[in-house]
Amino acid sequence: MENYSVHDMSNGVESACLPKKLTVSYVHNASSRPLVYGTIAQSFDKLARQYPDYECYIFKEEEKNYTYASLKYEIDCMSLALLELGFKKNDRLLVALPNCSESAVLTHVASKLGLIKVHVNPDAVACEITSTLTKLECQGIVMVSNDTTTETLREAIPDFNQESSSSIPSLKHIILTGSNISNAHSYNDLMKKGENKKTKEQEEILYKKQESIDPDSPLGIIMTSGSTDEPKPVTLTNFGVLNTILSHLDYFGSSFSHPCGAQVMFHISTGIWTILIMAVNKCTVTIPSLTYNVTSVMQAIDEEKCTSMIVSPIVFRDMLADSQRSNYDFSSLKYVGIGATSVPAKLLRKIETEFGIDRVGQAYGLSESGCLLTMSLHCEDKRRHTSIGQCMPHMELKLVDDNGQIVPIGSQGEIWARGYSIMSGYYNDPETTAETITNAGWLKTGDLATMDEDGYLFFAGRKKHIIITGTGRNISPTEIEHAIEDHESIDEAQVFSIPDPRLGEIIHAFAKLNNGMHCEVDELKQFLADKLTDYKIPEHICFVDKFPRTALGKVTKFKLAEEMQNILKQ
Repeated sequence: MENYSVHDMSNGVESACLPKKLTVSYVHNASSRPLVYGTIAQSFDKLARQYPDYECYIFKEEEKNYTYASLKYEIDCMSLALLELGFKKNDRLLVALPNCSESAVLTHVASKLGLIKVHVNPDAVACEITSTLTKLECQGIVMVSNDTTTETLREAIPDFNQESSSSIPSLKHIILTGSNISNAHSYNDLMKKGENKKTKEQEEILYKKQESIDPDSPLGIIMTSGSTDEPKPVTLTNFGVLNTILSHLDYFGSSFSHPCGAQVMFHISTGIWTILIMAVNKCTVTIPSLTYNVTSVMQAIDEEKCTSMIVSPIVFRDMLADSQRSNYDFSSLKYVGIGATSVPAKLLRKIETEFGIDRVGQAYGLSESGCLLTMSLHCEDKRRHTSIGQCMPHMELKLVDDNGQIVPIGSQGEIWARGYSIMSGYYNDPETTAETITNAGWLKTGDLATMDEDGYLFFAGRKKHIIITGTGRNISPTEIEHAIEDHESIDEAQVFSIPDPRLGEIIHAFAKLNNGMHCEVDELKQFLADKLTDYKIPEHICFVDKFPRTALGKVTKFKLAEEMQNILKQ
């Protein structure tokens, strides 16, 4: 198992491996670094042997810090305890925990034992827990012990108080952090049992178990955000995750020495890409708080001198709106990648200026891709802010029309991606997987973009969000949103459609004003008249104080449409 050091990529994402000028919307970023065939657990153990006293985790709210040695000790103890309970390779362990040390430890345990950690929102309601446990046939579930959890478990598992569950036959073990209840294991008690079993003989058994894990085996299941569809279980492998982090390290370079995991750990950006960086390269990962809190994020950056973040725009929108932000020092931040949703260039420029960050760029990827597909951080011109960047190493990207044919440079098409990191599929759902990944291994992202001759992609929106008028025109909400956000009084805009029996779809918009600013609807429409053709200007525009969002900060547009319909009925 080789451990590759961080490469200095200050001149770009291995740009020498990209063609000088493209003639069609296809690009392959061939990398000079070979892929590594191994598991996260193998990589972590090598670092733990090399740097036992180096601090690798800081959980601020828990006031709990880990060195590589102390973390390995807990990982091994919990692994021995779960083996004693009968967990075996490929068993699914549903983990619905906040941003806590126990969740991080269980991710490492999953790689060591070959378990599949199912990342679930700790605020999930009973029916969501039941559905996930049943569909994925989970053998165990881990939650926080409190009154809410107890009630959720009783609703999700009707025979919760019995020795075994007949309602969910696969479920064998319930594990709770904090205080314990009947018919459930205490996480702390399991840790103590693991400590008692930690003999040289057992450690040797554990080592052999770890070495027997196939790198191509699943490491985790990430549930998609559900902002456009019902959440789907994305399966990611040890091999894919290990090489994704190596690729990200190549790109970010030394700025990844102290990343900040600002958002929810049940999502891929913090729960995989950030929390596991220290398993691949010597560094310190800081987790500011158990749940997302902008004050905790700012405090963590200031006190721990964090150097990088990959976050959704909501984090910096919240930071910009916080009246206390001048109390914190952000000078340690070198690189920030912003993704998860479309980001206006104006916001990126403002973040760089207001916070004094060396570089802020757009990051594009999705749970199904397993890694960031593009980044714009190393671009030296305006495309750092206007594009979503160039193809990441070892990946292929192409833009295709509705027939799957590559479109010319400058033409809009759906982004398809292929490479080592692509999910192995939606767990136990071959039909949906086949609809999403072609026989040739291309992932259909459902996102639209254009590509220039240098391989920079320009995001046009979700294919499902494209508005089709009665005259057959296809309209990108993203284009209209960015035009609205160009107005000095507007902080953020969301554009969507409502079906109309005669016109097909009618364009509507909600807009959020900057603090202390004022704007009239007629004034905004007049402003848009100079930027958009008439048919792209929203029929109705309403001002709001906030938008409905998922836990990751993505706006749920179907809820906006419902809200607008209610307003129009009044």
